[in-house]
Amino acid sequence: MWTRRTVVGAACATALLAGCLEGDEDEADEEEDNGYDPKLDEIDDYDPVDRTGESEIEIQISPGSEPAFDPDPVMVDSNTEVTWRWSDSAGEIEPVEMHSPCQWSGSDGGTSHSWTFPFEGKYVIGYSSPDVEEVTGTMFVVDP
Repeated sequence: MWTRRTVVGAACATALLAGCLEGDEDEADEEEDNGYDPKLDEIDDYDPVDRTGESEIEIQISPGSEPAFDPDPVMVDSNTEVTWRWSDSAGEIEPVEMHSPCQWSGSDGGTSHSWTFPFEGKYVIGYSSPDVEEVTGTMFVVDP
């Protein structure tokens, strides 16, 4: 038998559930409209070295004293640990082109730096040193 309390309870539960579902759609719309463009449509323009499927990779900076990243460009899965290695301890690695929501700020000094990129997108990475011409490289992070 339906009582007023049962009907009101069912109506509230239905409204609450509908509100939760609609909230998910609103959040998805906000993510699409927040200005975050991962620029993955540019992958074909670069023909990156495919390092997807690996949990960690290493990128050499200025191998053989050449101003370059090796490999460059490169494509990795999200949550892959990327380690850059260089021989000049005075060098700095930093984001040149990076998008929200990534919070990576690079490194100043040392001979290596590691970071795990949780968000898909195109990243342009820069390296500078007093002894080496400024170097930039491109990395694409994709969802596995």
